Amino acid sequence: MTDISADQDQSLPPRRGTYRLGVFGSMMNPPHLGHRAVVDAVHAACGLDRVVVVPAGIPPHRRAPQVSARARLTMAVRAFADLDHVVVSDSEVERGEDGDPGYMVDTVAEVIEAPASLGYDDLEVHAWLVVGADQAATLHSWERWEQLRGMARIAIVARPDQIAADTLAATVRELEAGGAEVDLVPMPEVPISSTIVRDVAATGDVDALRALIPEAIVNDVLQLYGPSTS
Repeated sequence: MTDISADQDQSLPPRRGTYRLGVFGSMMNPPHLGHRAVVDAVHAACGLDRVVVVPAGIPPHRRAPQVSARARLTMAVRAFADLDHVVVSDSEVERGEDGDPGYMVDTVAEVIEAPASLGYDDLEVHAWLVVGADQAATLHSWERWEQLRGMARIAIVARPDQIAADTLAATVRELEAGGAEVDLVPMPEVPISSTIVRDVAATGDVDALRALIPEAIVNDVLQLYGPSTS
């Protein structure tokens, strides 16, 4: 896992006490302003010290995108570089380069153990797994779910355009009945997705693209998804 402090000019964690970390996994294909909105909402609502953004390497339940994991990782680092409360992890990308799928249970375990590996022996890490409301309903099928729910609270980002309120409530009840600790994070609708970004990039419309992604990755996105790649 990427150094949780030094690589992005972050302040160091406290030597003792508690450290509250969110873990947000995504394909980042490519990163966009909706991803930043999720990170900001969870950071504020759950009182987190940091949110660890984890671009996927080899996704276990879907086909890997054509854009390489390293390219998506590089874009994510640039896309979040100006946010002091965010650090980008290369954990799943490195595992993918070794031929291993990226299971979130392993990633959360690494996040929890990272401070101790850096000498923060008296620091207790509390973890939140950040998921969208659509993902929350599938958590019971994730690899080693029982272990994962014991390591981290579940922060469900609840956008009103993503899931009906009664469906979300049923999902939360099911998760809590199964032993998970759940925090609902309300968030306004953000009509941006990676699919929309890729479609706009393919047209070469730079002004439209700038409304969807951080300025720091505009050139990257055009090179990777622009008209010349079609």
